[in-house]
Amino acid sequence: GEGGMGEVWRARHRMLARPAAIKLIRPSVDWNGRAGASDEAIRRFEREAQVIAQLRSPHTVELFDFGMADDGAFYYVMELLDGLDADALLRRFGPTPSERAIYVLRQICHSLSEAQSHGLVHRDIKPANVFLCRYGEEYDFVKVLDFGIVRAIGDATNTSAAPTRENAIQGTPAFMSPEQARGQ
Repeated sequence: GEGGMGEVWRARHRMLARPAAIKLIRPSVDWNGRAGASDEAIRRFEREAQVIAQLRSPHTVELFDFGMADDGAFYYVMELLDGLDADALLRRFGPTPSERAIYVLRQICHSLSEAQSHGLVHRDIKPANVFLCRYGEEYDFVKVLDFGIVRAIGDATNTSAAPTRENAIQGTPAFMSPEQARGQ
């Protein structure tokens, strides 16, 4: 897949034969002369990998590796999930029964609660960043994705933990908190 900041590829670990997904972003200009990611995007990508690596909730996507390829592209390797995001689920099947919605929401809260215990706010929770998958023998197992605009709270002096610009809109406007929409 391809998005605003990067690409995601299906992969398989050579020695373990384990399926994985590789997310990568290219530096400012790649070897073909194509425009790539800004320095800010690269810092945010690195921060996302560091944040995901410290979280252990089974409902947060698991990171296996992070680094830079020979061509200068930054990458991280994460678990490959079998399922679909909540946005696709709702578009395909319509409204979710309340029991199922509660089951899904509890799992989302598990991931976000752990992030909060580390002083982190996700800032882009939306149906497209909630993945429902088959995980082992469980169905509707939630994985929270995309910690790309995560923000550390409670430490105003640590600017490296919050690589966002003042007065810049971060996230998806339709899913922003009222506080964020008001610039607070």
